Amino acid sequence: MTTKIWMKSSIFALAVILSACSGDAKDTEKKEAIKQSAEPAQVADQKEEPAPEPAASIEEEGIYIGQIDNNSIEVEAAGDTLVLRLSDEVRDTVAHLEEGLKVSIVYKKNENDQWILEKITAADSGTGEPAASQTLKYTVNGTTVEKEAALTESEQDYYFYKIDEFEFTAEEPRKDVMFATEFAETFVRIEPLSENASIEDLKKWANDELAAVGEVKEVNGLETAGPAFESTQLFITASKDSFKKYIVIHEMESGDKVKYTINLAQHKKTAEWEQAIWAMLSTLKTK
Repeated sequence: MTTKIWMKSSIFALAVILSACSGDAKDTEKKEAIKQSAEPAQVADQKEEPAPEPAASIEEEGIYIGQIDNNSIEVEAAGDTLVLRLSDEVRDTVAHLEEGLKVSIVYKKNENDQWILEKITAADSGTGEPAASQTLKYTVNGTTVEKEAALTESEQDYYFYKIDEFEFTAEEPRKDVMFATEFAETFVRIEPLSENASIEDLKKWANDELAAVGEVKEVNGLETAGPAFESTQLFITASKDSFKKYIVIHEMESGDKVKYTINLAQHKKTAEWEQAIWAMLSTLKTK
């Protein structure tokens, strides 16, 4: 082989080698680019799924079957027998329900896959009988409060709705008392008045009673206690140090009259309890 032919062969071989190397480099660059473009998609695929939304509450009507134990009841609704666990807000209401009563219920499933009863009230039966419970709404320092209240009946032929922070008992003669369970110095004396009661005498005695506490002031019932007390025959108050007292003679739509004596001793819940008392008394009706 001549020297010229050998050189041509060498040059040709070198060109083939360089071409192959160039191709390998391009292939490598292309694979790297593909790999990099795929990585964001893989990262996106690995993102966490959004947390499930809280279960929505369900509202239905049914028939109250009864309590299974201290923590659960049965209600026939939606074509099935529902087992509902009791929340703290409904225990007092459930305690006053009669078996076989038509009820409205609000319930939802918790994180443990249990049905939790949030609210239960007696549905309108059309009989004119009062419902077993009622939701009371009142405002405390600008905040609206909603609480379930149970039907509470007196031997003196009246009834009202009471929240479970208060106790109710009879007192002699012809008087009942409702007091805060946590602090009995906060209480209301409820005294239905007879038809022949002298309102003028009652007003005089009420003023004398409050004068022993402090300066007696007349109060606007609507502004202080709400629409139910817009028309009262007496609404006065007196205060001393950390103690406030009201005496109210209230004439209801039925024409019956009732006297309330409200004692509010200083407590961290005094403002809340005062508004709760007005809300409960506003539901009072004679039978």
